[in-house]
Amino acid sequence: MVSKWEHLPLAPELLRSIAKFGVGPPNKVQQRALPFLLRGSDIIAQAPPTQERIAAYVIPAIHVALTYMNARPALRGPIVIMISTTVDQATQAQRMIRDLGGPIGVRSALGVGSTNGNNQIVQETRLLQQNMPHILCGTPQKLHGLFTTPGGLAASEVRFLVLDEVDQLIARNLHEYVFNIVKLLPPPRSRPLGPTSGSPAPSTSSKGSSFNGLDSNGSPALGPSFPGPIRRFSTAPSPGPIEQPNPDIVERQTALFSNTVPQDVLNLANAIQLREPIRVLVRRDGNVTHADTTQSSRGLRQFYLYLAFTAGGRAETLPGTPGGGHGIIGSGRGATNAETAQAREWKLDALADLFEDIEVSQAIVHVGGLNALDSVVYKLASKGLEAVPLHGDMNAGTKLAALNKFRNSTSGMMRQPVAKVLVVYDVQVKAPDVFQVPLVINYDLPKAVEEYAHRVAPAVSSSYARAGVVINFVTATGGDVEMLRSIECFYKIKCPEVPMSLRDVL
Repeated sequence: MVSKWEHLPLAPELLRSIAKFGVGPPNKVQQRALPFLLRGSDIIAQAPPTQERIAAYVIPAIHVALTYMNARPALRGPIVIMISTTVDQATQAQRMIRDLGGPIGVRSALGVGSTNGNNQIVQETRLLQQNMPHILCGTPQKLHGLFTTPGGLAASEVRFLVLDEVDQLIARNLHEYVFNIVKLLPPPRSRPLGPTSGSPAPSTSSKGSSFNGLDSNGSPALGPSFPGPIRRFSTAPSPGPIEQPNPDIVERQTALFSNTVPQDVLNLANAIQLREPIRVLVRRDGNVTHADTTQSSRGLRQFYLYLAFTAGGRAETLPGTPGGGHGIIGSGRGATNAETAQAREWKLDALADLFEDIEVSQAIVHVGGLNALDSVVYKLASKGLEAVPLHGDMNAGTKLAALNKFRNSTSGMMRQPVAKVLVVYDVQVKAPDVFQVPLVINYDLPKAVEEYAHRVAPAVSSSYARAGVVINFVTATGGDVEMLRSIECFYKIKCPEVPMSLRDVL
């Protein structure tokens, strides 16, 4: 087992940078993933989302960049691409590359933000081409724009592709962007640099990656079957000695990192042609830090608010909710655009009614898109609440300003304090930044169960008397019921229906 960085065949300048930066000894995910990554193997790693997991692919990425950047000084495109589902994850990866690789000459860039304006994409592409980064990090949408726009970045130099948060990427329907990027990349590596057990996979002679199992739209299908060879956890061979790579042969190595590895993740790995990938598993124990999955043990009170909407465009009174209460709204399958718009309005009304029935100084509302964020902010502001938007497309300074505005107490000149509501999309609000918030509302449920722990963390308290309340909006359609059940099973909790009077629990 690797216990020191010096035990790994890393570039000497990278080892010095790791020591100078003060990186701790390799943890479990690094011990298990890095030996295979450094010998050129494709891997599928299942591990909790932590800084250590990011380092598990950032460090070999810097090593790959150092290996090839001197052999091919005139780069037409990046050597390494890192695709992260969220802006925060991509930003953390790029910062780590900057801190560890920057002092030793590795250039990196971050591709996040809006992709609506074609002129903006063209301008950003030209800036990157003027000083081509060795490693490019970003979100699927942004990187797709940078590579596919006319005159975009060249993908022919890419030696190492990293996909992080793959389960969330699939859940958010972002895999099409990945497929289109991968089509532009060099072919997958025909075999690892070191010896492997069994026969090596045949070499691919085409200049671009080809796909098998396309769906009717010409995209790789994430179906139930996975015919490709996957090495199970128990049969992964020990990494052998490393051969020196040939800089004249451009082949792609791929690493997938995910919180969970359902069948869809394996199907995606097959679609982008991972070659005999090694499976790496790190459970939520040992020296791997992770989000607490037992919030209920610390007094967190969690409820659901069921919203139903009939196709006829009228709200229904649900059983168990006398007089309607909060138990209305949602959207129904087969509804017209006008009815769907009406359902959204009723859902907003339900949120506003909820705040009228309670008295809290602060609350956090999580939404599932920018349109929903704008609608919620406008609705709450119209009811006299101070709604503060926070989303992933904001730069770091704007995010910090939003958090400071939410944290700061209301001016003493005002006669009556106004409740502050932080409306969040695609940003992890961490407990050190915002803590002991009395109310967290999942206006839209998360796309992955692991995201739930991060959303409710600001409401968690060590004291039962001060623990917060979580309310999950559940619509009749769209998979909300299934997602709530998955959350309950994953965290071993049970969410009852929200009581008629929230004042009794807040």
